[in-house]
Amino acid sequence: MFDFAIFADDISQDLAYALGVVQELGLAWVEIRSAWDKNLVFQEDEDLQRVTSMIRDRGLRVPCVAAPIFKSRLHGRGQSSRQLFHAEERDDLADQLALIRQAAHIARLFETNRVRCFAFWKTDEDVQSLWPELLATFQLAVEIAEEEGIVLVMENDFECNLDSVAEAARFIKQVNSPHLRLLWDTGNAFFVGERPYPDGYKQAKDVLGHVHIKDAVRHPRTGEPQWVELGAGAVDVCGQLRALQADGYAGVISIENHFWPGGDHEAGVRRSFAGLQRLLKEL
Repeated sequence: MFDFAIFADDISQDLAYALGVVQELGLAWVEIRSAWDKNLVFQEDEDLQRVTSMIRDRGLRVPCVAAPIFKSRLHGRGQSSRQLFHAEERDDLADQLALIRQAAHIARLFETNRVRCFAFWKTDEDVQSLWPELLATFQLAVEIAEEEGIVLVMENDFECNLDSVAEAARFIKQVNSPHLRLLWDTGNAFFVGERPYPDGYKQAKDVLGHVHIKDAVRHPRTGEPQWVELGAGAVDVCGQLRALQADGYAGVISIENHFWPGGDHEAGVRRSFAGLQRLLKEL
């Protein structure tokens, strides 16, 4: 039906062990943000070659470079920058644009053309007031992406500007470049109060570049969103998968697991993967 991927570093920073689990689960695709406690975009070439060899030796493929591009402050504004997925803190725009070229280099090693990006940490300002700055910045980004032969896929992230899929899709259409598409994340949409399917997907499907699936619920007392294993939450994952199938989505769907029972990352991945298997039986 679909090709599914799991994030190796959602399992372990020990890449060999994590890839072994991916193989055990019968998957042919894997995504990687970091390995050995260092983000891929800051790995030395020797280590990148090691990562690439380990993936290929196991017959695995990578659908997208899960880079932290633009998960930083916009011109010094927004929450304080922080270490993210073992990435170095870099808020300077020139450094962030340079990360696009480094991620493109990694994409060529992985034989993919997809590179993840974000829309900067949220600020206290209304997103419409930031719109011109965001547009100008992404025009620079898509020029680099075109030169490098990659497609930037911008994730709708509840901690970043353009957190709703409605805003993200409108922004991508305004940038109007084949080198910028949407990384549609169902769980992130739920976290900002959207109904991921069908409402969010109606906005997402025209600009779709890559897909993450997560599941979540609202806490019964506080109403705050919290992560759960796939199939146990309020996200209509089955409906989303049916719609993707009906619309002819030909890409990979990645399980980005933020559900950590008792703080155990691997257990959360295994439970979410088991939940996905139950959902697929329904389909």
